[in-house]
Amino acid sequence: MEFKIYNPQEEGFLKEIDWNYEELKTEIQGKANDYMNLVYTADQVKDAKKDRANLNKFVEVLESKRKEIKKQITEPYSAFEKQEKELVGIVNKAIANIDTQIKGYEEATRQEKLEKVKEIYAKTIGGLADVVTFDKIFKESWLNVSTTFKSITKEITEIRDKVDNDLFVINADTSSFAYEMKEEYLKNFDLTAAINKKQKLEETAKQKAIYEEQLKEEEEQRKQRSQEEAKKVVFACKSTEKPVKAQKPVNTGEKISTITFRCTVKEHNFKEVNARLSLVQKVCEEFKIIDPEEEL
Repeated sequence: MEFKIYNPQEEGFLKEIDWNYEELKTEIQGKANDYMNLVYTADQVKDAKKDRANLNKFVEVLESKRKEIKKQITEPYSAFEKQEKELVGIVNKAIANIDTQIKGYEEATRQEKLEKVKEIYAKTIGGLADVVTFDKIFKESWLNVSTTFKSITKEITEIRDKVDNDLFVINADTSSFAYEMKEEYLKNFDLTAAINKKQKLEETAKQKAIYEEQLKEEEEQRKQRSQEEAKKVVFACKSTEKPVKAQKPVNTGEKISTITFRCTVKEHNFKEVNARLSLVQKVCEEFKIIDPEEEL
């Protein structure tokens, strides 16, 4: 099949459109300059509209001719393009038929090679099959025609030996995070990532222990303060100076009653209880706070 153009021949194709472009440009530029510098008065609006109409008419003539020439040039091309695309469509159908068969053959070849690669994997990976699964290490490039079975066997062997050595290192680790290390390693068979995981967990555990120790110390200090505040409540009304012997109450004939009570107070209410006890002390004939230890 040979593609031939009978008409026009190569030298017969239109190279350019020859017209009085320069002559028109000179004339139009001169007149346009005149109009650009022209100023119309209010009485000349009618003349301005007439000039505008003449200029628009000239533009229409130019555009009309351009479209006419474009149509004359493109009509034969449009007809040629339609015929050419029809031929391309016919050929493409034949290409599609061949392409379908080629792809079917290539896919069958790939599937055949895939089965052989799986056999190589099963023989090579050994006891690590549950850990290093085929899907996890498989590469599409193994199915390329240029990739040999020898190179695939070598690659799987290297993976097996690396994983075997890495797991030996992890299983020999005596830290409490050996399980987490292995779990991290099995994601991508990256020993460095597994070690970093262990170090991160150890650092977190260390910080947690420090934090818990701080909480414990703070709790002990809080209990100690609470006990001290409780003693302050118990002995709030006992003077730090030498005690003065209490005078015997004057018998005025008024009835006197003794009130004994126990008061249990939350820590944040200690100050208020002290203040209330001070008021009670002022109105009592005799006031005594009994040390809880004296009750025992």
